[in-house]
Amino acid sequence: MNFWLPLLLATAVLALLLYWLFITTEGVYLGRRVVVWLYDITAHKYDGIKEFDPDAEQFFLIRPLLVRLRRVPNPLVLDVATGTGRLPGFLLDAPTFNGRVVGLDASEKMLQLAGEKLRPYGHRASLVQQVADRLPFPHDQFDLVTCLEALEFFPSDTAALREMVRVLKPGGTLLVTRRKGSEAKLFVGRYRNVAQFEAVLTELGLEEVHTNPWQMDYDQVFGKKPG
Repeated sequence: MNFWLPLLLATAVLALLLYWLFITTEGVYLGRRVVVWLYDITAHKYDGIKEFDPDAEQFFLIRPLLVRLRRVPNPLVLDVATGTGRLPGFLLDAPTFNGRVVGLDASEKMLQLAGEKLRPYGHRASLVQQVADRLPFPHDQFDLVTCLEALEFFPSDTAALREMVRVLKPGGTLLVTRRKGSEAKLFVGRYRNVAQFEAVLTELGLEEVHTNPWQMDYDQVFGKKPG
C-alpha cells in the first residue's frame, strides 16, 4: 500500500498536467508548433465540436459587424485564425455584404476545410497560411479585422494584436474576443480581466474600445483605429 499510493498520486498529477497542457490550454505552453499540430489533427471534427448555430452567428456576430461596415463600399475584411472559415462563410452569406474576406490561419488542415466551405464564393474569399504575429499585408489595408476565440493560443497576444492594428485602415474596426470564466484563469500569466484587456487595445492606439458579453467563455471586444 505504501508503494502504490505515491505512484497513484504521481500518475494523477501527471494526467492532470497533460490534460492542462494539451486540452485546456491547447498546447500554448509547449510552443506554436504543438498548437498548430493539435489543430491539424482535430480539423476534421472542429465544426462538429463547435456546433455553430447559424441564427445565433448571424444575430450576435455578423449583424453587429454589418452595422459597422454600413458606410463602407466594398469592404475588405481580414479574419485572423479563421480556422475552417467560420466568420468568412457567415459574412459572405449575408445578403447585404458585398465585400471580400481574407481568412488567415497557421494550420494547413483547417485551411483545406475552409477552402472547401468558401469555394462557392469564388474570388470574394481568399485564404492565407501564416501566423498572426507576422501578417503578410501592408499597413492600413483592411476595413475590418477580426480574431475569434484564438488570442490566448498565440505565443504573444500583444504581438498579434499589434499586427492587426497595423493592417487596419484608419477608421476601421477591430473585433477580437477575450477569454473569460474560471477556465480562462488556468492560462497562467496570460489571463486579463476586462479593464486590463481594454487597456492593451487602448495602448495600441485604438479608440472607442468596449466589451460586449457574448458566449459563456468569451466576450467580444471592439475598437476603432483613429482616422
